[in-house]
Amino acid sequence: MNRTGSQKTVKHLAVVNKSAEDELRERVRQQEAVARLGFTALSGKELPGLLDEAVRVVAGTLDVGFVKVLEVMPDGERLLLRAGVGWRDGYVGHATVGTNLESQAGYTLISDAPVVSENLREEVRFKGAPLLHEHGITSGVTANIRVDGRHYGVIGAHTSRRRVFDASEVRFVQDVADVLGAAMRRDLADKRSRYALAELTERAEAAERRFEFLTESNALLSASPDRPTVLANAARLAIPELSEWCFVDLLQDGSTIQRTAAALRENGAIDLKESRRPLEAAANHGTPLVLKTGRPERLLDLAGLREHLGDDLPPDAGSFICVPLRVSQRTLGTMGFFSPWGTAYDGDDLTLCEGLAHCTALALDSTLHFVPDGPSENWADPSARREDLRAVVEGLNLTRRQLEVLRLLGDGKSARQISQELYRSEATVRNHIRAIKHALDARSQLEAVARARKLGLLSE
Repeated sequence: MNRTGSQKTVKHLAVVNKSAEDELRERVRQQEAVARLGFTALSGKELPGLLDEAVRVVAGTLDVGFVKVLEVMPDGERLLLRAGVGWRDGYVGHATVGTNLESQAGYTLISDAPVVSENLREEVRFKGAPLLHEHGITSGVTANIRVDGRHYGVIGAHTSRRRVFDASEVRFVQDVADVLGAAMRRDLADKRSRYALAELTERAEAAERRFEFLTESNALLSASPDRPTVLANAARLAIPELSEWCFVDLLQDGSTIQRTAAALRENGAIDLKESRRPLEAAANHGTPLVLKTGRPERLLDLAGLREHLGDDLPPDAGSFICVPLRVSQRTLGTMGFFSPWGTAYDGDDLTLCEGLAHCTALALDSTLHFVPDGPSENWADPSARREDLRAVVEGLNLTRRQLEVLRLLGDGKSARQISQELYRSEATVRNHIRAIKHALDARSQLEAVARARKLGLLSE
């Protein structure tokens, strides 16, 4: 080979090597840009800021004048320009393009792979969106952004001059799309976790509020000296916490109902109305049904109640709950609640109504049977009272620790709070509570506390 030929070969190799080095250098630069964007996403940057950062990174790395992130709109017919570089004022956040064959982005969603268009005006696979034509776009590359197997949208890079995007540039755009998809997936998971935590917190707080309400209700009702006071206090507790109208039906002789109906006035006062009526055993709703089945009733459609309740059915009632007033194995009657028009009782409301009815039943039972098998006739005498209390405690076979747990239950404390105060495990405290309920023949903590007050073991 002559000298001239050798020089040409060397020059050609040098050009090839330089081109390869340039391509490698460009690919490294692209990978570094993707890595930086990934770190930004991992740092917890909010999604709008991350999208803005992504379009700036793509524009700078590929040296293009236009970059866009399009989001599929809920109707699936349009894609919204969510973030972008190079577009006229007012376009980002408002401009849309069509899906399917109406735009390059829509075609990208269909093809499920990156799409390169060298000359939009000569394109036959899809239409050029007005957004691109209005900005004089000629060439572009687009890639899908996927989140959990579904399409969030498309990211695209465009130029006004004709340009051929090589394989590394196409991979770069897809890599950026994948980073955004992963960030959106984490953001969605975080939102779900926060929502679940907020829901659990809300449920816990609601349960705590129900516990406090029932504890206060039990204290007030158990201190009521007679039946009229119990009924009046039950109405004050139910209205307006649970209802704007309520009633208490007491079974008199197996065939007659003594009804106490309560309603909230506009000035905040509560009207009480007493009436007697025969028990309509054949009725399919309300007190007859609940007495027959022993189970609560919750109705969202009140049409069937009109005949049974008559004038006691509020004209603006939205839904209805009726629960039994039960003590041990005896049913004293029922308690009914009406929600205002436009609202409906849910399962938590039913639980709260059952709790108030239980407290009311215990208080009513207490007024009918004052201190059975309890202190002697000399109860007013302090020394006699101590002797009677000692006899009651010995008869119940309660230990000193169990009496201490009972006192704290009477103060409205939960098992966890008692365990913390007595420095005992929660399991131990719950064992004591089970023993207390067994000794007092009670099915619940509230019933145990009420019976203990009736026996004089707890102060009112």
